[in-house]
Amino acid sequence: MFAVFGEIVFDLLNAPEDFESTRSWDYAEQRVVEDRPKLQWIATGLEIIELDFQFHASFTNPASQVEALIAAADDHSARPLIFGNGVHRGYFIVMSLRTSSRMTAADGSLISITVRAVLKEWASGSEITPTASPFGELPLIGIVTALPGASTGSITFSEPAGVSDVPNAPTTPYVPPSLASPGVSPLLNIPSVDGLPTPQLTFGDVTPSAIVRAAP
Repeated sequence: MFAVFGEIVFDLLNAPEDFESTRSWDYAEQRVVEDRPKLQWIATGLEIIELDFQFHASFTNPASQVEALIAAADDHSARPLIFGNGVHRGYFIVMSLRTSSRMTAADGSLISITVRAVLKEWASGSEITPTASPFGELPLIGIVTALPGASTGSITFSEPAGVSDVPNAPTTPYVPPSLASPGVSPLLNIPSVDGLPTPQLTFGDVTPSAIVRAAP
């Protein structure tokens, strides 16, 4: 995940291609008789962030992405901008959107579109506004979301039959393998993985031979 803007999630594929930030510091220029003007500090200006997106039908629904940004602008609410590394940039409102259709289907459906979104910082003392949207629900890791309208049932468990409740001693004693560096996780020496690199570690990235148990 690249970042979340309120309930809008920007993953690695639909992350901004360009990210520009503008900060300003305001001074008032006071004219002085028979001398050069003097500057008087007023306040720190609001940060303005400009994002350039490229949405393509090969990895997302361009129309849905644009509608999500338009809806975020229409409700006039400040939303938190939080990056995937946990950095909270602050609260921002959508100040403007500019879209440019790069490719459309024969029926007018969007295939590729570029979007330039301009966000402006919302500062109000505590940096939190009553109308600010919550962070939104992020997808759970390792959970497959059911399709709309799908019904689910409870999981039943049957007691095993013919199994003794008294554990027996194993016939073959366990012999721990010898490690070159006891106590060092094998994840620090991950074998090379074929295919495209991914920013997340999956179960297939570590071969079973690399998973060992250290001696107690």
